[in-house]
Amino acid sequence: MLRDAHGRTQGRYQGGKYDKQPVPGKDILLSIDSELQTLAERLLEGKLGAIVAIEPSTGEILCMASSPSYDPRQMVGRSRGKNHFMLQKDPMKPLLNRAIMGMYPPGSTFKITQALLGLQEGCITPDIAFPCHHGFNYKGLHLGCHGHSSPINLVPAIGTSCNAYFCWNLYRMFNDRSRFKDTQEAMTRWKDHLVSMGFGYKLGIDLPGEKRGMIPNAQYYDDHYNKAWNALTVISISIGQGEVTATPLQIANLAATVANRGYYYVPHIVHQIQGSRIDTKYRTPKHTMVDRKWYDYAVDGMRRAVVSGTCHAANIPGLDVCGKTGTAQNRGHDHSAFMGFAPKDNPKIAVAAYVENGGFGAVYGVPIGALIIEQYVNGKLSPEAEKKADAIQHRHIKYGDYVR
Repeated sequence: MLRDAHGRTQGRYQGGKYDKQPVPGKDILLSIDSELQTLAERLLEGKLGAIVAIEPSTGEILCMASSPSYDPRQMVGRSRGKNHFMLQKDPMKPLLNRAIMGMYPPGSTFKITQALLGLQEGCITPDIAFPCHHGFNYKGLHLGCHGHSSPINLVPAIGTSCNAYFCWNLYRMFNDRSRFKDTQEAMTRWKDHLVSMGFGYKLGIDLPGEKRGMIPNAQYYDDHYNKAWNALTVISISIGQGEVTATPLQIANLAATVANRGYYYVPHIVHQIQGSRIDTKYRTPKHTMVDRKWYDYAVDGMRRAVVSGTCHAANIPGLDVCGKTGTAQNRGHDHSAFMGFAPKDNPKIAVAAYVENGGFGAVYGVPIGALIIEQYVNGKLSPEAEKKADAIQHRHIKYGDYVR
């Protein structure tokens, strides 16, 4: 039907000569688990952040929550324009889907990538140990770490989230002249590994607006430092700081990749389209540049983190959870992050939780991730876990003059 500038019906174009009967759209079945989605949204109440859970064996999104959000009913009716304008002006950015658009420093969750590429490139072995005296100390540079035993090798370094270990790993790689002619070539290889793990570019989820995150390359630092840079200049990228950023989706995808021991499926929320199959790109595994054998050490380290390390709060009776905390430095309070999967063998779920200004990873990220895992694998929360969920739900964070 033709309508004028005021939306009033003016009749058919050329008397309906080109009219066609409407064709009903195909039904779409989503992969979202409604109970898990409800829990994720509940846990993010009063906080800025995101939760993403993936089924490792398929890449299907089990839940995806972003906070703050908004009531969809605001987008219908006569007030929708006014409501949309107000949402756009909201400093907490409720229209931003932080799960796929939020670009955050991954913090210590990123150490898993460094362990894997270090093993693959021969920069480290599972048994090699590095000193850590409350941090990485070399040539006047100090990058702090909490107290733990020293020297330390790979699996306990993951379990305790040792900063020094992963700094030494990067330093050795970028200065290995038997393998790389210069730092720039080593940096290129470093980035290639990360791209193969799903970082630095869009993963290709079937939703609009996905961001690519940031994995710097050698050219970036050549331009920034006029080619006068070395491993120590960029050492913080080894622990997920500096110029490195990732979306919560990419962090969850890393957990799924480790769960699968070296490959992932492009994350997607469409499970089925009526009368047809989903695109083959969502059914084709993407393998990383790291051999499968090295993933066993990453898995053991993540299991160690839960049993006796920084993810101790993710212990769930009867379930072998593997996890990694992330405490990402920020101008204000640190961001709290967690990534993990369960069970250790034949994993059913991989998850990432990211809470802005939530402090240490163990404060919000770990307990939130554990609750998501327990709900999905066990089908319900235990009475004790339900109490934890209720406490987290009602624990709000103040952001400047705003309390969400």
